[in-house]
Amino acid sequence: MSQTMILVLTYAKVCTTSITELLAARFPGEVFNSHGLESWLHEPLADALALRATAQQDMPLFHTEAPGIARRLAEAMAADETVTIVSGVRDPIARSISVAMQNLEADFADCLGATAEATAEALAARIGDLWLRDTPDGDPNRLYLERMIRAPLIWFREEIEKPFGFDLRAHAFDRERGYSILTKGNVRLLLFRHESAPTAIQNGLAELFPGMEFHLPHSNDGTTKPTSEIYRALKRRFRLPRPALEAIYAHPDVSSYYGADEIAGAIERWAGDTPVQPPAAPHQSFAATVFIPLRNHAVWIGQQLDSLFSQWRSDIELVLIDDGSDDGSLSVALERLAGRPDVAATVMRNGEAIGHGMLPSLVAFSRAPLLIQADSDDITLPGRLDTIIGHFAAHPGCRLFTSNAVLLSENGIPISLSGAEMPDTVFDDPVTLVDRQMEPCWLGASSAYHRSVIEAFPPLDPELCPYGLDLLTGFRATLLGSHHYRSRPLVGWRQHAGNSHRVSGWQGSDLACQEHSAALKLMVCAQRLRDLVWLRAQGMLDPVLAAATEARWNADFLAQTDHWMRSRNRLTGTHAASAPREAGVNDASRRHIPAIPPIATLLRGREYPVALGLGSILSGWSGFHCHEEHWIWTSRQAVVVLRVPETACQSLLVTLAGLPYYGRQSVFLSLNFAAPVEVKLAFGQTVSVALPIPRREDRQDGLLTLWIDAPDAVRPVTIDPRNSDARLLGAAVFGLQVA
Repeated sequence: MSQTMILVLTYAKVCTTSITELLAARFPGEVFNSHGLESWLHEPLADALALRATAQQDMPLFHTEAPGIARRLAEAMAADETVTIVSGVRDPIARSISVAMQNLEADFADCLGATAEATAEALAARIGDLWLRDTPDGDPNRLYLERMIRAPLIWFREEIEKPFGFDLRAHAFDRERGYSILTKGNVRLLLFRHESAPTAIQNGLAELFPGMEFHLPHSNDGTTKPTSEIYRALKRRFRLPRPALEAIYAHPDVSSYYGADEIAGAIERWAGDTPVQPPAAPHQSFAATVFIPLRNHAVWIGQQLDSLFSQWRSDIELVLIDDGSDDGSLSVALERLAGRPDVAATVMRNGEAIGHGMLPSLVAFSRAPLLIQADSDDITLPGRLDTIIGHFAAHPGCRLFTSNAVLLSENGIPISLSGAEMPDTVFDDPVTLVDRQMEPCWLGASSAYHRSVIEAFPPLDPELCPYGLDLLTGFRATLLGSHHYRSRPLVGWRQHAGNSHRVSGWQGSDLACQEHSAALKLMVCAQRLRDLVWLRAQGMLDPVLAAATEARWNADFLAQTDHWMRSRNRLTGTHAASAPREAGVNDASRRHIPAIPPIATLLRGREYPVALGLGSILSGWSGFHCHEEHWIWTSRQAVVVLRVPETACQSLLVTLAGLPYYGRQSVFLSLNFAAPVEVKLAFGQTVSVALPIPRREDRQDGLLTLWIDAPDAVRPVTIDPRNSDARLLGAAVFGLQVA
């Protein structure tokens, strides 16, 4: 292969002009340069230029020349010619300042002031705003400027990895030399670090072209331009909040090229004590903020983000707060986000875990009335985001929304349901709420709440209430409005040894665990009373309701105090127990993970009646009762995992019948939690329902999850006193078949 094409492909302000001049002199007619050939930047730029009504002759050269370069590159690739690409990385903050200066008159003319200091102040605020605040819908100019400023976090994936197939993160960058050379097929890539120029560039080119010497000219230097005074003032003034900088420098397209000391130095260089004040601009609002608290879940955070992004909407923003992870969780999250530039996201990192202490940051960053919790070790089931936003819109008084959940094994296989019997419920009486606080509707992982549930109260003191936000939000919601529970599972709740309720000993059986969980519950009860007293002092509660609520909550607090004192005394020893009992620090119940029930394999064309073995398998799953001769009853909700290994299968046939107490009964069925299919059932008549089987690539190991929802479930004993059956019965399943 002979050398025929050299492409200087960089994201601007990394010696592009100097390298192009040097190579063009050595290889006339063979050298091209561009700041990008792909649509991620050109499409918003084209929209922005159209909005500005920019004349053709005034358009950026890299934009107008990109199609011709792309055609020449395609020809070279097709002909198996050698293509040499030269690209560079640079400190993302220093580079954003430099590129803004380069485009000062074209893109930031409104920042020009009477003095260099005034211009620098306005420009620093604008650049900071472009780093910190995401694009409002319908603003192509803003979107283009964001991508220009944030290019180091996006550019390599879109311009190098996707088009040419290089896996940059799989090859450790040579920081000592300041450059690396990679080869894939007929493409050679020289990747250098701007801070190591010119030596790294000269040595890298000499390695690519043996026998030639290269001396890089010094072109396009911002310090020698007429605007150099503004440039110097801008570098003095520009600052970003430390959490934002930590997130930027943790991005793999930055951290791969700089050492820990270099990153720490850069953060110190650009960190400010106060956040940059954004320029006057319309405040973008969203329908909801999805909030992910992240701590040491590198193995699972990607799955949660994937499940969210599969149902993402343009009126949702993401706030991700890394709570002191030390396992690379944040890098995994940032890598996923790099592939979704359409997602409006705010990311921050705490140096150490602060638990409830992150709530003020959440409220400060959120630009939406609704906060949707999405725990980093869980997954969001299909339809959750639409369901929540639609529900709050239809019920203005709702302040907290929770749902049923599917318990998952560590590797994501459904195990059971959080609640198989509880129907859709509205809680709006704070007095009687105490009596229902142990029901399965309090799962924090399924929570979505109006921001007033946080904002209407003083910040939580982590030393007074370190655990149990989900045990507070329901009580706060009924003081402010109502709490709505939906029986449809919308969350996959992963079960593992690191679950907070297991780590805290909430389910432990030894004395130490019992005492600790009793203490945590007591702290929650005390916080509820503080919340009540606060709202009453603000005049936000009806006096009669406040008095009745306080009396009931005080009684609950005293009962919990008694429970904790007994647990404490049994653990430490009192006059009634003269010696402390040994705490079972290795209590297995704290680490117990529910087992996966038996999974039936269904082959195409065969019938699997309940009477011939299927009933024994189904009875081991959540929401199914013991099987009878020819059928098995579900509860209000039921879930079962089935294995369908054959790829050609089209549908799952479910044969079922209804209760004897209704003329017609509605039952809902779903595979893999897709939109439910409604079926009308009548007692004494079996109906076979065909549910479409998802594509094989959408099924983990060929597994399918069948979910059955029978909202009209009843207990026969309540309908007919002569019937002693106290089970909650939903629908009768007779068999399954794969077609």
